[in-house]
Amino acid sequence: MRATTKLTLFRAASDEDVQKLAWCYWHSVEFGLCTEDGKPKAYGAGLLSSFGELEYACADYRPAGGVDHRPEIKPWDPEVAGQQEFPITTYQPIYFCAESLVDAKDRMRKFCEELKRPFFARHMPVTDSIWIDRPVTRAVGIPDKV
Repeated sequence: MRATTKLTLFRAASDEDVQKLAWCYWHSVEFGLCTEDGKPKAYGAGLLSSFGELEYACADYRPAGGVDHRPEIKPWDPEVAGQQEFPITTYQPIYFCAESLVDAKDRMRKFCEELKRPFFARHMPVTDSIWIDRPVTRAVGIPDKV
């Protein structure tokens, strides 16, 4: 997806909602967990790229990842995750765990559908274009082509 397409999609959300979406991204795509056989398993890229943090987040033994304490694991709720601050230089003190990848996706989709926005925009990958559900005024300073 081109940068201008992403910008147009973000214009459909308030600054506060964009922050919530970014924090949901952090707590899912980067550091998300889901349950498998009753245990948390990592799917977030940040977890999968760090053996120490992966062990810290998912191991049932201690010490793990070089620390004795356990992180808090909360159920995946985008409304909560979207307001949960996080460190960027240490292991995460809080992880969010979905029941499955389908559960994570479905809850995120429902959360996004409930965001208030002046219009609804959807990226159409076949044509690499944006479908908008009502007429909108072009923002000043946004070029027609990049």
